[in-house]
Amino acid sequence: METLEIVCRVDERGISILKIAGFIDASNINLFDRQIHEQMEKGYSKIILDCSELQYINSSALGILLEAHQIATKRQGGIRILNLPQKIEKTFEILGLTEYFQIFSEEEKALQSFV
Repeated sequence: METLEIVCRVDERGISILKIAGFIDASNINLFDRQIHEQMEKGYSKIILDCSELQYINSSALGILLEAHQIATKRQGGIRILNLPQKIEKTFEILGLTEYFQIFSEEEKALQSFV
């Protein structure tokens, strides 16, 4: 069983930033789903996922991400992706997810994209 660690913080602008480290797979996908939806239940519709330490994400997690992005967008927000590792970014490109998600390499630019 691979490990997944998610650390949440909120920027002074009210943007939720989730730093994701490790592997998102069948053994811990519920934790990933719960963390994202918890942020939205708390009223945060602008969410940044810092993926600098993400090593693997399965297809079910990508589905959760798309669904959460659609909900957040309806609430005048969205999900931005920060520091996506190159091998995972390739997967995003192949699956056409770059059409839905803005991907950033600098946190400040990701934060500003919500303004």
